[in-house]
Amino acid sequence: MKFSKETTNGITRRKFVKNTAIKGAAAIAFGAGGLAMPMSAQSKKSSSKVSGRTIREAARETRVCRTADVVVVGGGPGGIGAALTAARSGADTVLIERYEHLGGMGTGGLVTIIPNLSDFSGKQRIAGISQEWVDRLERREAVDYPKKEHWGSDDKKLVAYYEDRSFFNVREKTVIYSVHIDAEISKCILQDMVEEAGVKTYLHSWGTEPVMDGNTVKGVIFESKSGRQAVLAKVVIDSTGDGDLLPYSGADFDSDIDPTLRIANLSFSYWIANVDLKKYQDYRKLHSDELAEQMREIRKRGGHANFLTSNLKDQDGLVWIFPRYANSSQVDVEELTRVEFLGRKEMLITHDYYKKNVPGFEKSYIVLTNPQLGTRGCRRVVGEYVITEKDLNTSEPFEDTVAVFPDVDRGRDSLKYPVTFMPYRCMIPRKVNNLLVACRAFSSDQITNNFFNLIPHCIALGEAAGIAAAQSIRSGADLRKIDIRALQASLKKQGAILPG
Repeated sequence: MKFSKETTNGITRRKFVKNTAIKGAAAIAFGAGGLAMPMSAQSKKSSSKVSGRTIREAARETRVCRTADVVVVGGGPGGIGAALTAARSGADTVLIERYEHLGGMGTGGLVTIIPNLSDFSGKQRIAGISQEWVDRLERREAVDYPKKEHWGSDDKKLVAYYEDRSFFNVREKTVIYSVHIDAEISKCILQDMVEEAGVKTYLHSWGTEPVMDGNTVKGVIFESKSGRQAVLAKVVIDSTGDGDLLPYSGADFDSDIDPTLRIANLSFSYWIANVDLKKYQDYRKLHSDELAEQMREIRKRGGHANFLTSNLKDQDGLVWIFPRYANSSQVDVEELTRVEFLGRKEMLITHDYYKKNVPGFEKSYIVLTNPQLGTRGCRRVVGEYVITEKDLNTSEPFEDTVAVFPDVDRGRDSLKYPVTFMPYRCMIPRKVNNLLVACRAFSSDQITNNFFNLIPHCIALGEAAGIAAAQSIRSGADLRKIDIRALQASLKKQGAILPG
């Protein structure tokens, strides 16, 4: 396995952070109510040294805007799970999110699906906050999923019906529990959930690096319209998805991804509205060969063939297109910009062709593009335990199992081993203290990550991390030495489904 340590301006990021971290009382100033006050040192004239291709920045002091028990960086699925369970477990919790909404790929990325919640038998394996999210959406009629009595069915008519609605509903000719969701309503619901839990949330805030004292994480620095600030905390949880804190913490990580894997691709998703789907379906049935030729032509022109329907109430004319884009790196800003530009060009090619040539699309229009580019894979922390492909082919749970994932995407191997167990240790970076990684950057090889870095799976890891952080703070035990049985019991109380 190849480990990576990124560099900044010719020195390791760890040294960079060590040289610029918040140090001493002079760097921390609080006003009434705990609000940070401007410091005179920040107004003093400073200069930067420019030489060749690098800039040596002047030393600076960073304001601490808050202290907390737990700070979670990233308000996507993993961050939602971590922040909610930490706060519900009694920890004073801060959540930092770079966009203007919560939910990450499940909302802003327009990956509007909470998939693979059951195994082939129809038994639900992931519940907890994922199920709470679905339940709250259901009260607003903002979800679609197979009827519970149909989960696990291999009836050909049922399979054909659900597969026609969405390929997420069927695996190995069996109906499974997967949920299509409303992205905009989800943003509101997730916001309600963190407010009800008492989580202090900073939106429009980019968590850039951890505050380090040796190999111990003491907090997080973040940037926003309010400037550069810091939150000090007893435990930090990296739920950025891409493991953005890892290079600055000194943690080892792996970023190798086989280009043939799903996680090697970016996604530029968009919705087309006002489609006459009945007219389109009639055309598909009566002129299937002609439609197939249309799809070949649209690909030839650089557009995107095929789509999914929304299936939600009163969204009969809405379709969802989510093409994949190969890339050299999902954390390279030039690559991200390239895919954004290319995605919009190909979106117009696609819609123009559909509108002119495909019955049902005559009066359609592009209603929304993803507010945040769809990222699937990048850094993966090297943890106290690295889950590898061999761990997928076993029926034995770990002693520190904190989540059980339905294994439905590996064909015959999934039929033989229908669940995969996730150990708590896969979230603890080696050699770094007070840090947990609860997102798709969990400790795993690329094969494991390819199958299990999905939305509900990241929520489940986040739930375990949040409870573990609160438990560590309450007991005074190191994150590596917390009471696993107590952690598992708390997870079950909050709705997680675990062995035993």
